[in-house]
This record gives sequence, C-alpha cells and structure tokens, in this order.
Amino acid sequence: MKGHILLQTAAILLVCVGAMHSILGGKNLIGPLIKRDDFPVVLGSQRNGRLTLWFGWHALSFFWWAQAYVFWRMASDPAQTAQATLLAWAFSCAAIGGVALIVSRGKHLSWVFFLPVAVLLALSAS
Repeated sequence: MKGHILLQTAAILLVCVGAMHSILGGKNLIGPLIKRDDFPVVLGSQRNGRLTLWFGWHALSFFWWAQAYVFWRMASDPAQTAQATLLAWAFSCAAIGGVALIVSRGKHLSWVFFLPVAVLLALSAS
C-alpha cells in the first residue's frame, strides 16, 4: 500500500508542476518572449516562430500529465502498466501531432513524427 501512495503522490505532483509550468511559465516567460517585436522568423514567419515556442512549452506539460496518468495507473493496477504507458503516450503524441499539424498548417514537421508514433504505440498496446 505504501508504494501506491508514493506513486499517487508523484502523479499529483506532476499534474501540479505541469499546471504551474503552463500557467506561470506561459504568463511570465513565454508570453513576454513571444510579444517581442524582434522575435525570430521560424518556418517563414514570426507567427510560426511564436507558435513553435508556445506549443513546445505547453507540450512538455502535456507529456508530464501523461506520465502522471501512468503513475496513477501503476498504483491502482500494476499489471496494466505497460498498456497504460503505451496508451498515455499514444494519446499524447496524437494530440500534439494533430495540434501541430492544424495550428502550423503543416509547416512544423513534428506532426510527421508524432502521428505515426501515436499509431505505432496504440497498435502495440492492443
């Protein structure tokens, strides 16, 4: 039982750090950076550069939340840890790849990698 509490506590802390990272870091670090007039051109425009930085920052929080889900599942059903891990990462990669594809209008090529990885992980989980 002690191991379960440790894993659940780790999961809760990862959810909290992800929220703090996205909210506070987004407001106090990323927000001011992307508002700069001298922001670099990435993928053909400042807009795409801003989106890349903003999206990459928040994607990290999303992956932390996926890992929190895995820890929570480890605590409640250790036999399903492998499947929970594969599904959490498949969902994360699909969501991040899909958003990258749509928001960047296909210019940020991370979707070329994230979406196939999502499919491969989902297939591996079944």
